[in-house]
Amino acid sequence: TNLRGLNRTALAGFVRDVLGEDEAVALRLFKEIWQRGATSFDHMPTLRKSFRDTLAEHATLDELPLARTLHSKDGTIKFLWGLEEGRTIESVLIPDGHRVTLCISSQVGCAMACTFCLTGDMGLIRHLTTAEIVGQPYQVQRYLGDSMRITNLVLMGMGEPLHNLPALVPALQICLDEHALNYSHRRVTVSTVGLVPKIAELANALPVNLAISLNATTEAHRRQIMPVTRKYSMQQLLDQCRTVKLPRGKRITFEYVMFAGENDTLEDAERLRLLLEGIPAKVNLIPYNENPGRPQLKRPSDEVVKAFQHHLVMHGTSCSIRTTRGIDISAACGQLGKTAA
Repeated sequence: TNLRGLNRTALAGFVRDVLGEDEAVALRLFKEIWQRGATSFDHMPTLRKSFRDTLAEHATLDELPLARTLHSKDGTIKFLWGLEEGRTIESVLIPDGHRVTLCISSQVGCAMACTFCLTGDMGLIRHLTTAEIVGQPYQVQRYLGDSMRITNLVLMGMGEPLHNLPALVPALQICLDEHALNYSHRRVTVSTVGLVPKIAELANALPVNLAISLNATTEAHRRQIMPVTRKYSMQQLLDQCRTVKLPRGKRITFEYVMFAGENDTLEDAERLRLLLEGIPAKVNLIPYNENPGRPQLKRPSDEVVKAFQHHLVMHGTSCSIRTTRGIDISAACGQLGKTAA
């Protein structure tokens, strides 16, 4: 059993049922792993040696091997983690003043096949384990040491997070646990293409922020670029967003990738505004990051993007524009997987 894949409740059950020890011992073990950074059972001074010896017979503390890092000229860092089957997954660190965001992957590849996303070209190879998900923020922070503190976590890397909910939830519980990584729920965001039944499951399990990758203002266009819409319509998705129970003060972020001549007109902006009526929402515009694999898709001009934002803001919809980061190392939105093998 890899103990890095167990949240506090699961670890307490393992310690009780397998090792015959109580919850107090389990909590000390949990803190040794996540707060004191133990890399082996030999270096856990708060636990007696006989218990550590027994633990070593039943458990491991396996980590993700770091295959390599790529550094962008804008300060973004991409981490490639080796998997036992020989593939890699990617995490992206985005420093921006006092805000330091880590973009985390949840799957090897992705089954959603969005037409503009390179990760979708891989198909779904497998789900990441809980240990592989939570290992990303834990090990990146250790890599950074005291030079920088990760402030925000976003599940916007390789994969569809809600497609891997059984591994995602305990991983985020470890991220939020005051005795583990201790991130605020206000600084953890999970993005989804719109797996409608799973949205309520996530909201019931965790008080984290929700982001919806919308990217179109008509059913026909969204079905064309996001195949998930054929199973869960945009209307079903928006209806779920109106009824899902959010913690007080939280809004749903709607991510909107903009393609020149496709979905970037003021008519699109007005349709988007109307679609979001009745939802506590904010919009994050993402100008498309061009790449040779999608020659038919172009990035809109800055003027077009700003006009789109202006229309939404002037009509009462909160709207920001995402700054493109890490494009020179294929770390920008929609590019992950390009360097994964």
